Amino acid sequence: MDQYTDDQIIEGIYRKDLIEILKRENFDFFDYKKPSVDAVLLSHAHLDHAGYISFLDENIPIFCSNETKKILEVLQIIKPSNLENEIVEISFPRTEKDYKKREKLKRNFQTFNFYQPFKIKDLEILPIPVDHSILGATMFLIKGSKNVLYSGDFRLSELPEKEKERIFEILKKERIDIFLCEGTRILEKEILSEKIIYEQAKEKLKNVKGLIVADYSMTDTTRFQTLLALSKTLQRKMALPFNYFGFLFLLKEKGINFKENFDNVVLYAKEKASFQKWEKELIQKYPFVKSEQIRKNKKDYFVILNFHQIQELIDFAPDKDCYFLRASTEPHEEEAEISEERFLNWILHFQMQGLSENGKFERAHISGHISGKELGEFIEKIKPEIIIPIHTEHPEEFKNFPSETLLVKKGETLSF
Repeated sequence: MDQYTDDQIIEGIYRKDLIEILKRENFDFFDYKKPSVDAVLLSHAHLDHAGYISFLDENIPIFCSNETKKILEVLQIIKPSNLENEIVEISFPRTEKDYKKREKLKRNFQTFNFYQPFKIKDLEILPIPVDHSILGATMFLIKGSKNVLYSGDFRLSELPEKEKERIFEILKKERIDIFLCEGTRILEKEILSEKIIYEQAKEKLKNVKGLIVADYSMTDTTRFQTLLALSKTLQRKMALPFNYFGFLFLLKEKGINFKENFDNVVLYAKEKASFQKWEKELIQKYPFVKSEQIRKNKKDYFVILNFHQIQELIDFAPDKDCYFLRASTEPHEEEAEISEERFLNWILHFQMQGLSENGKFERAHISGHISGKELGEFIEKIKPEIIIPIHTEHPEEFKNFPSETLLVKKGETLSF
């Protein structure tokens, strides 16, 4: 492909070095220009929202919460060093093939405190904390000639009542002209909570005699704390692989506080030929166990392994007395379904518990997104004039709400 359509690219936002690479390879692309946008508002650190920042001009200010920036800094350390992970720091220029000769450039991040407005030119932005399956998630109220509320990804079920009341009080006092609203779960009416997940999982695991293994999304610290509380109730040590352990403890070192203390958490230090610098530092600073200790004392451990680590079950030698708890979302696309099938085959191979009668995983999971029922109640309270659905496969469902709904076509530009 040597052409891009206008709805695929925006002039004046991309890194100069990346444009130069495209030019060298004879791609028909805009020439580099200084940034044409004043700033980017980043709602949270999930990579479907933050990942493409890697491609942006490093001089464009990125506004986000303190927690979001700290999460991105930690991910920069523990994830592979590649272009897609150049969010907070850039290896510049990419035109230099010898990475040792590249300069490390810090991207222009601007952090804010929740409920304290800040200015971008003539716009006043009020950042509002919301709950999602990652720390630091933000809803933005943007005040200008029109007041625009951007939902980000959010849910209400895990927010304390006082926090919800505060959010509603603020938004009901404002005139919401445009509501850019996510609708990932617009069709769903069921409202679940982490408390329900905890109770259901406890019932399943309380009589397990062997090893308990679970998976969850690494950045979902709410789910981690649910599983941590569960491991304490079951009087087991929670063993985390390098990336999970590093993510949590590096956040703690950066000042992030968690409700649960980590006194029964240990590092599962897999035997490897070589270790990253950050992995060596974890081994030096924190208590760790090896696979042999877990294998010999299965009843004492609650181990976390994700899809990419599931083959490490071989080192633990689980059997029919052991249980696998799938504490992550169901697959929603073909590639994820294939991965799920591979995951399932490992559990079947070791004859572990954790599968239902139909041969599927007995999941312990709730979504990080608001249900359609809760969303209707939210919209009824804040009364936006116009809703623009985003982040949804069913935008037409928003027409069932009392506000006017504007469905935007791909490539269409709106001005407020």
